[in-house]
Amino acid sequence: MNLEKIRLLRSKLRQLEREVNEPFRTDGGCCGITLAQCHTLLEVGNKGQISIVELASIVSLDTSTLSRTIQGLVMLGLARRESGEKDRRFVAVSLTEQGKKAYDEIETTFNDYFDGVMELVPAEKRDAVIDALAAFADALKEHNHSASCCVPDADPERSE
Repeated sequence: MNLEKIRLLRSKLRQLEREVNEPFRTDGGCCGITLAQCHTLLEVGNKGQISIVELASIVSLDTSTLSRTIQGLVMLGLARRESGEKDRRFVAVSLTEQGKKAYDEIETTFNDYFDGVMELVPAEKRDAVIDALAAFADALKEHNHSASCCVPDADPERSE
């Protein structure tokens, strides 16, 4: 791809990131919790119950940072931690009834929000937008897991 197209892609991705995160920043968007807590609550809600290790992998956080985020949700009465019966090091997270209500409210809010956004996309392009975003997200994930970002390749001619 040529450099001009790559720069346009990067510019549009920055714009997309800002615009997608904007409703999460408003008071009503995430029921008064932080963006990190909101993302965590949504992932736990999607899974029902999930180990901290698996959740850390999904949200791309180390377990200590995630543990602090979860602790905030626990203190707000939105989530609970449960240690494994056989292995006390295994910790699973699930939502409380209050957490499930918050999850449902956030889901409804953002389903409605993105439905409104997609209404602005011409009907004949909606499936293509979703397919392209899915393919791009998968490509990013694959590339990030197979390549080192921002690390220059070793130059064999410079080796001594």
